[in-house]
This record gives sequence, structure tokens and C-alpha cells, in this order.
Amino acid sequence: MQGRVVAKDLKNSYPGITVIDIDENNLKKLHYPGIKRIQFDIKDRKRLIRLMSDYELIIGALPARFGFYSMECAIEAGVDMVDMSYSPADPFLLDKETKKAGIKIVPDAGYAPGLSNILVGEAYKEMEKIESLKIMVGGIPEKPIPPFNYRITWSPEDLIEEYTRPARIYKNYKVIAVPALTGIEDFYIPGIGKLEAFYTDGLRTLLKTMYKIKNMEEKTIRYAGHAKIFKTLIDCGFFSEQKIKINNTEIPCKEFIFKYLKEALSRGPDYDITILMIEMEYGRKKKKYRIIDYYDRKNKITSMARMTAYTCAIIARCIKDYPGSGIIPPEYLGMDKEFCKFIKNELRKRKVKGL
Repeated sequence: MQGRVVAKDLKNSYPGITVIDIDENNLKKLHYPGIKRIQFDIKDRKRLIRLMSDYELIIGALPARFGFYSMECAIEAGVDMVDMSYSPADPFLLDKETKKAGIKIVPDAGYAPGLSNILVGEAYKEMEKIESLKIMVGGIPEKPIPPFNYRITWSPEDLIEEYTRPARIYKNYKVIAVPALTGIEDFYIPGIGKLEAFYTDGLRTLLKTMYKIKNMEEKTIRYAGHAKIFKTLIDCGFFSEQKIKINNTEIPCKEFIFKYLKEALSRGPDYDITILMIEMEYGRKKKKYRIIDYYDRKNKITSMARMTAYTCAIIARCIKDYPGSGIIPPEYLGMDKEFCKFIKNELRKRKVKGL
């Protein structure tokens, strides 16, 4: 979904857009004139690099497990890249190679991380010093959908990765790992309902770029009760790498459960809500953002796709003019007054409120 929305957003401004996907059905959904479609498996590294080298910019909208790999390929091809694949690997490991290639790569160029980082960068520049940073963010259906009070709007594999990977937070200038789905906070938003927020590993590049902030944490927002359900599944071992035997065939337990989980998480209509709340403090100084966005019924675009893909597409529009080379996390764009102004204005044009 996110990749299609990016392509649609850019197609009228930039001729020569090409979309690559292994799934022919996904490509058929891109029925926009002027967009070239290529079906192939990006694991064919040589062909991917050869294709990349024919373009001025690459946009990555892949499952997380391919994010770092695709950035490596962009470096070999010598082409700038804006990526919203959220690879678990540290993108700064590629900074030296990216600079040597003379290109720019913007990792985590989506919603959160992404837009959240841009706003943190903006506030950091304005306040000059921040003592505490708290981000709470999430996408939820307009109404709770049983059995998980949730409906998936992105990769189910990446969702489980987020719930099982330890969350890194920052306490007293030190990185601390805590279990995901813990640190639950309950709260209420009128018109939406009872919600909860829990730790997930969403600070990512901020842990390195905002190391002068004393305390930082990021939590994921869901309807109340969601974390307890998934914590039970995790504790029962449903997402472990341990293999189970079915009809004399051994497969990892989590691969078996993914098939059924994807169906259960796909029930109900696409109508969704995204919520982003950021709070920063230094002494008596405070800076807050609160952005609530809804499903676009006119264009049939989920709010998660709007917030993720639009941010990515807007960064793609301006990254060529950003000075220098190397790994450029979104917070750097937020710290640049002109780039931040451009990104926020473009989001407002797309009816994003709260900026």
C-alpha cells in the first residue's frame, strides 16, 4: 500500500517512475498511466544494482529484512535513496561507504520513525536543549476489531518483529534495553476511546543523533488490552524460531502461525486512525505535537499509508538539494529550517493537521 501511494503522489511531478515488485498482483494495482512496472525478485543482487543505476533516486518500501540489503545495493549503484523499510540494522554502519560513493541515504523516512524524527529535530533546534523526550504513536482501526482489537495496515512479520525485539530507551544518558509490550500506560481520547501505549524499539537513529537528551522513550499506541493478548502469545512460544513437525515436515513455529495471524489481523474494513503525540521538556520549557489523522474515504487511502508514504514522497522531492552525502536521518531534515518548513507545508497540502 505505502509504495503505491508514494508512486501516485510523485507520478505527476516526475516522469519515468518505475515500480519493482515480486508480486504481479501488487503491480496490477498500479494502474496509473506513466508508471513502468517490473516484476522480479530483488534477491537477484546484480540485476537490482544494474536497474538502480539507471535512475536518479531509489525509494525503498520493502519488508524490514530487505532494508539494509537494498541500501547496500544503492551504494553499489551510486544512487541516492530514501527508505521506509525500517531495517533492524543500524544504518550508520553504512555511513562511510555512502559518503565514499558520494550519495545520500535517508533511512526511516516514514511516519514513526520518520515524521516523528523530523518534528523532534525541529524542536531540538528551537529549544536548543531538551532534557526529556517522549513519543507515543500508533495506527489503529476506527473501532476495535476482535480478537486483537487491531487490524494490520503493514507487514505482519514486521509487526511481530516490533513486538518481540527488545526496546531501546534512553535513561540518564545511557541506552537501556527493556522488553517490548511493557511499560503500559492507559489513557483516553474523546471520540476514539480507551487506549494504551507500551514500549517498542522506535527511537532508532535518535539514540545516536540526540544523545545529549537525558531521557528518551517511544511507545506504541493500541486499543486497551492489545498488549496483554500478544504478550500471552509470545510467552506461549508462538513466535519462536523453534521448529515444529507437521506431516514429517519441520518449519519454524512462527512461520506456521503467521499464516493464521495474517488472516485474523486482516478482518474488518480499512478505516483507520493514526495518532502521534510528542512531548519535550527542558526545565519550564515545553514543546508538544499532537497529530490525529483519519482514513481518506474519498481516495480510499489508509491513514497509515497517508502518513508514511506522504512523508517519504515529500522527502524524496527535496533530498537532492540537501547538502553533503552519507546517512541522513530524518531528524537532520527537521533541524534544517527550510527543509522542515517545506516538508510540513507539503503535508498540510495533503490535509495533515496538527503541524
